[in-house]
Amino acid sequence: MADGAIFHLDVTTISRSQGRSSVAAAAYRAAERLLDTRTGLEHDYRRKQGVIDSYIAAPDDCDWIDHRQALWDAAEAAENRKNSTVAREWLVALPDVLDVTQRADLVRALATELVTRYGVVVDVAIHAPNRKGDKRNHHAHLLCTTRKAEADGFGAKTRILDAAKTGGVEIAEMRAWWAGMINDALEAADCDARVAHRRKSVIVAEMQAAAEALRKQAANIDALNIPMSELDGMSSLAKATGKAFLAAAKGGVGAVIAKASDAKELRGQAQDLERLVADIENTAVGTHDGPQLTAYKRRMAKAWEAEAKTAAAIRAAKQAEIERREALEREKARKTEEDRQNALRAAQEAAERAERAEHYAEVTEPLVARARANAAFARRITRWGINLDVSDHDAALDPLWTRTGKGYDGKWIWAILTDEAEELDRKTQQEAERQRQTNVEAFMETQVERAATFPTPSQKWKYPGFKALEPDSIQSAFRSKYRAKLTAEEITTTIRKMLNRWVERIVEDIGNIKQGMIGYGRLPER
Repeated sequence: MADGAIFHLDVTTISRSQGRSSVAAAAYRAAERLLDTRTGLEHDYRRKQGVIDSYIAAPDDCDWIDHRQALWDAAEAAENRKNSTVAREWLVALPDVLDVTQRADLVRALATELVTRYGVVVDVAIHAPNRKGDKRNHHAHLLCTTRKAEADGFGAKTRILDAAKTGGVEIAEMRAWWAGMINDALEAADCDARVAHRRKSVIVAEMQAAAEALRKQAANIDALNIPMSELDGMSSLAKATGKAFLAAAKGGVGAVIAKASDAKELRGQAQDLERLVADIENTAVGTHDGPQLTAYKRRMAKAWEAEAKTAAAIRAAKQAEIERREALEREKARKTEEDRQNALRAAQEAAERAERAEHYAEVTEPLVARARANAAFARRITRWGINLDVSDHDAALDPLWTRTGKGYDGKWIWAILTDEAEELDRKTQQEAERQRQTNVEAFMETQVERAATFPTPSQKWKYPGFKALEPDSIQSAFRSKYRAKLTAEEITTTIRKMLNRWVERIVEDIGNIKQGMIGYGRLPER
């Protein structure tokens, strides 16, 4: 089971200077929908697949952390700088050889250690391998706050992880602790695989140094085992002797007594180490193997290969079952989504109908109001089946308004009744205009007749003032009689007719006066 466990622990920070948000990070890792109260942005990752489990680990007496939204809202609110570090993430790989429960126990132990060691809150999300990637890539995200959690909120920053002097030491200690926890779990699961917490670069450097040392040992042995047949003259012999003395000095007694076949074996070991270095360098995360396990791996290669095939067959069967269940879940989800979409469409259509009804209500409500005041028009509406025995608004929302009227070229009922109402209005207006014109003419005649009482040379005015020809007086007289107003032109016409009549009377009166004076001999006849 050489490939059953790998070691990977990476610590990164989430900072506003990077344009990142702890709320968005938590929503993505837990596959939830969260609202970033600080920015107003909603982060919805509920369709994300592969989240096996998620939960929050917090110190005791932190009852105010009752859900993920409250946690990260408070974490964001606790920071007031635009470049604040708002969260710290621990990303760890989980051994493929362990089952779901064993991996979950490992993650919970790490979360508990982080809470206990630093006093922070840990948001845990355990992820399954990506279906398009390495099927062994079980891993967990532990998103931690950068401040200690207290009973009434967040307290001081965890500077021990931020400082250059202490941060590296802390992470190194946590890497060693995590490697020990993984190895304990592997041993408890009867698995021979083990992990090492050192960096890949350190392991590679050690293996390269070991390979170089093996090659040098092989070269020393070769120098001490040169066949005489390969020497060509005294110069070659002198050179070979010099190399042999140098090899004996460097290699010691082991090099002197070693055989040529030993040098070949050493070179083979060096090549094995170099191949292993290449494999490690091409691996995304550091492996658990060090140079000390190389020989053991060679001895166990065949057994591991057979065991790997068996494990692969078991994994394939499990994967087939998982895929079958996933297919069933997808089909169930598809049907659920289809039902949801149908419900949404039905709700949308109902909303559109209601919206159209509200839109037409702007036109139909005036028709209902007219029906309330006009029994004849009300009968016209009820003839179409529209119920007026309800409130005005409900009557205006009656769906019959939007049906077509038979014999009206496909026009809707509301349009038919609107045309009828407009025609009634037009006729009423015409009748009102005719009646008004009749009233104006009658008023003018009355005013002209009133001019017969105006003063003339022979007839005095019996009132103390004379306002009969004032426009305001004429307007007031018309308004008091007909409850309407004259236009300026109508007032002018009325005054003109009254003046004409008054002038006629004055002329007649002067003629009568002159005629009387002639009869009495006061004026000579012409």
